[in-house]
Amino acid sequence: MHANGSTVGEVFEDLVRQFPLLHGQLVTDDGSMHKFVNVYRNDEDVRYLEKLATKVSGSDVLSILPAVAGG
Repeated sequence: MHANGSTVGEVFEDLVRQFPLLHGQLVTDDGSMHKFVNVYRNDEDVRYLEKLATKVSGSDVLSILPAVAGG
């Protein structure tokens, strides 16, 4: 799947535009990254970079994974 944007946040906005059911799944109502979603830019966790402000380019790969818990 392809999405446009120069930051993770902009890519999320484009994804929600394309797939409205993602609304509230990637970003919380207050605009922060949802805590139960793990996002990696080229295998780097964006939580340790600049979160939603993390820059992306056309050659970057974003991996969006739901957090898994339980036992």
